[in-house]
Amino acid sequence: MPELDPTTTRFDDLVIGAGMAGLTVAALLAADGRKVLVVEAHDTPGGYAHTFAVGDYRFCAQVHYIFGCGEGETVHEVLRRLDLADAVKFHRLDPEGFDHVVVAGERYRIPNGLEKFRDRMIRRCPEAATPLRGYFDAVMAIGRELDRLPPKLGWRELATAPLRFPHLLRYRTWTLQRLYDHLRMPPRMQAVLAGQAGDYLLPPAEVSLLLHVALVRGYDRGAYYPERHFQHLVGSVADRIRDRAGCALLLKTPIDHIDVRGDRVVGVRARDGRTFTAERYVSNVDPKQTAVLLGRKRLPDDWGRKLRYAYSSGNLTLYLGVEGLDLRQHGFGSHNVWHYPHDDLNAIYRRQLVDRDFAEPWLFMSTPTLHTDAPGLCPPGHQILELATSAPHAYFRKLRDTDRRRYNAEKKQLRDRILQIVEERYVPGLRAHLAMRVMGTPATNERFCGAPAGNAYGAALTPANVGLGRVPAETPWANLWLANATAGYPSVAGTVRAGFDLYQKLARG
Repeated sequence: MPELDPTTTRFDDLVIGAGMAGLTVAALLAADGRKVLVVEAHDTPGGYAHTFAVGDYRFCAQVHYIFGCGEGETVHEVLRRLDLADAVKFHRLDPEGFDHVVVAGERYRIPNGLEKFRDRMIRRCPEAATPLRGYFDAVMAIGRELDRLPPKLGWRELATAPLRFPHLLRYRTWTLQRLYDHLRMPPRMQAVLAGQAGDYLLPPAEVSLLLHVALVRGYDRGAYYPERHFQHLVGSVADRIRDRAGCALLLKTPIDHIDVRGDRVVGVRARDGRTFTAERYVSNVDPKQTAVLLGRKRLPDDWGRKLRYAYSSGNLTLYLGVEGLDLRQHGFGSHNVWHYPHDDLNAIYRRQLVDRDFAEPWLFMSTPTLHTDAPGLCPPGHQILELATSAPHAYFRKLRDTDRRRYNAEKKQLRDRILQIVEERYVPGLRAHLAMRVMGTPATNERFCGAPAGNAYGAALTPANVGLGRVPAETPWANLWLANATAGYPSVAGTVRAGFDLYQKLARG
């Protein structure tokens, strides 16, 4: 069979970007027999789920655990349709405590089962029984309505919404903090119940209550880690495109222009001058960046308004290779650990993102080599520890661009402070056992993952950007669609869902 020449082939579908949403929609369309081309700027697919190598170590760029992997759930359903469900398996993190939240030295385990979690918290803090019951009642009621919500609201759904979705209507503009205040939730319980706030990088005073509920319930059904790590998950889906006749996945191929004539896209141009054409186009690129590629100085009013979102926070990530030490002896295992120095998460986020004060940061701590024993991440006998926290992009970007020496010194200072906290409160003597240490900033995210403003989750997940305010998959151009963390929702499950939903739309014609 002659080698496919993407520049002379007119494809059925062309996907710009090989993040999880782009890979999902492309692989499913390819499985249907369509000729699909995926073009990706990076040298590896996966977006934030990609794996990078440093010496003998392999680290996933940003993703540490996921939901939606149970039978019948989104990730499992996509893998089943791609005939990968038996090849790509997942380990479920400890159902009795998949996340451990440590506030001022006190540890709380978050189990699967909202009723179990509620009862556990009431036993721990009986004086807060009334607000705790109110919180879990609200979460479960909102969750039931989210489960019934159709992908797109038609006139019937809108007309009957007050009867069918009363909680979604009531709480659509609420933040998590507003619910706390309404219930008079004690400060310690506020911190524990928002302990997974790093999964949306907003404090309770800013995050959409509906988004918080969606995330809490997603992990409540099961928190998972790929049995053979994220590289195998991403690579397996990518291979479903590469291995299909008439399909191709091109890496290191940044696109710098989307060519439009009238109301249709007629081609895309790569930075190296090559052009590619297709019947339909999907942008897995951030919607604002997609608008830049379109070269439109004036956008249609409705679409332009949707693109006025602010980005989510960026983050610092510290990737560590540990030698001669078993992290299981220090409170780590088949779970993640969230560290908070005190109860006031709003103040902690404000100090880090506004004041750039990292004296007492919150920390997320993950141990992928304790989530599965499959080899491939580090030398035998070594372990991986990954640490993350929120950080502002503009400061680090300016430092990197104007004073690289100071930028590196700032990274080292932050790295040392984080390691000092971990040594003092979790793993004494950790630094004596580090065989590898790599530090990433929001500027790193922008450079290696193409994340505008170093964002971790696309549009900031405030009430204004959740629900009806979200950027839709449709664009003003008849054969151009969006699928990403903003036209959809962030996380592996969220972006896979965005790709799956778009595939279903396109498959229906």
